[in-house]
Amino acid sequence: MSSAQAVSSSLPRGLQLAGRGLRLALASAEVRRAYFRLAAVLVVLAVALTVVLGGLLWWMVPVDGDMSWTTWLGRWALRLGGGALALVAAPMLAFFAVSIGFPFLADGVFMAGVRATDPALAARLERPSELGFVAATVGSIKRAVYFLGVTVALFAVTLVPFVGPLLGPPLQLWYAARTFTWELLDPYFERVGSDYAHQQKIVRGHRATLAGFGLPWVAVMALPFVGPLLFGLAQAAVATVVADELEAGAAR
Repeated sequence: MSSAQAVSSSLPRGLQLAGRGLRLALASAEVRRAYFRLAAVLVVLAVALTVVLGGLLWWMVPVDGDMSWTTWLGRWALRLGGGALALVAAPMLAFFAVSIGFPFLADGVFMAGVRATDPALAARLERPSELGFVAATVGSIKRAVYFLGVTVALFAVTLVPFVGPLLGPPLQLWYAARTFTWELLDPYFERVGSDYAHQQKIVRGHRATLAGFGLPWVAVMALPFVGPLLFGLAQAAVATVVADELEAGAAR
């Protein structure tokens, strides 16, 4: 995988892989069977996190009748902008939690997606070069902490009057898309024995494609209740990124 950057990384390519991956996942009976278990756990966590984060935000930014109209407008802008960030961040944080606590759920759906995309690659990955539970868990925790830190920083951006609420959510969407795809790739990285530092190198080399793949998925995941139901399809669909992007680059 040292030459994985040989494949040209681009946003349109990532979007194309997202569409192709979804078509392959929907056509696979094995994928449909595998993802239901993952979806059930994710829905519960994502909804709970959305409520907690949204409630905390509204408590921190009170609105009452004894304030000027500019203050009232600014605080509602913060509530709405911060709420948009929470909708994007909560499903991601739920996925981090499942990846750490129940990694076998994501791995099962991922391998079903690989078998639907590239049976030869699936056969090779069936004999994994295990990264190890501790290393894989540490990597997931590092991604979660870094993602949460960036989310907090972007929330601070929304505090900038008028301009902040317009900039924060789009920046969060872009960053969440790339990080989301990275997290989806965790079963692959674990099976090929790629540690966190090596994963960072690969992600940087393919950042535009990873963001392009993740953008439509993160937008859908932000939909309350409905979004988390589709996590399993995203986990299966990322097999196209592995086969057509990462493995294609490694072969050059």
